[in-house]
Amino acid sequence: MIDKMIRCEKLQVLNHIESLNEWFIKCPPTGKDKQWKDGRSAKETAKHWVYTIPQPFKDILKPFKLTYKLCSPEFVTGFDKNGGNGRNHDLLILAENEVKENVVISIESKVDEPFDKSISEAIQEGKNTLIKTPNSKKLPRIKELREVLFGAENENQLDLKYQLLTAVAGVLAEAKKQKSNTAILLVQTFISSEVVDKKYLQNKDDLNVFVSQLSQGIYNKLENDVLIGPLKIPNKTDFISNNIDLFIGKYEIEI
Repeated sequence: MIDKMIRCEKLQVLNHIESLNEWFIKCPPTGKDKQWKDGRSAKETAKHWVYTIPQPFKDILKPFKLTYKLCSPEFVTGFDKNGGNGRNHDLLILAENEVKENVVISIESKVDEPFDKSISEAIQEGKNTLIKTPNSKKLPRIKELREVLFGAENENQLDLKYQLLTAVAGVLAEAKKQKSNTAILLVQTFISSEVVDKKYLQNKDDLNVFVSQLSQGIYNKLENDVLIGPLKIPNKTDFISNNIDLFIGKYEIEI
């Protein structure tokens, strides 16, 4: 490998990933072969990360002066006690700053795939699930996420993309677990002639609206190659600390 960062399954140092094939076998995307296609985010992430670290990633984090230690694809972090799936990081990276403090980085990879459903759609899905599964905790999970990240529930949140809430919750929970005071969420977008402009622009808008609400209007727009923060969330849980510096950024890679 060109750099010294260890690619491995589930942050297990000895379980190396040293080829594209090993990446797929050990850490396949949720949709397996359906998602493992050239030009789509899962495989492009593997292609751009398995042997080296993309320059746009290094550039956006240059001010932190980090040493990158471990990188695990498709790593899952639990962020509450309500059951269900945890946060599936497309990449989770553990790093150290120049004074040897842990820094946790979560990458969400996109081409033009959406940030999943809205909060209102997730709530309706939770209500439907409750009819079939009375013990479901999907609705309490959504409520808890909104209260911990925004301080309280309000109607302005209903159009926000639920995946972005779980992404922030996941990186903050993993930072607490790793005893890190710094959590960084990055959206990595692969750009090609195959990208559907309408979907790409929708993702851009969805991210801007989310950032505006999360920062309480301090930031209304997320520019490429710029980190915003540090942000502090208003509340905490057993899994998520409100004393962690959160940074959010995005960058693009042409393929």
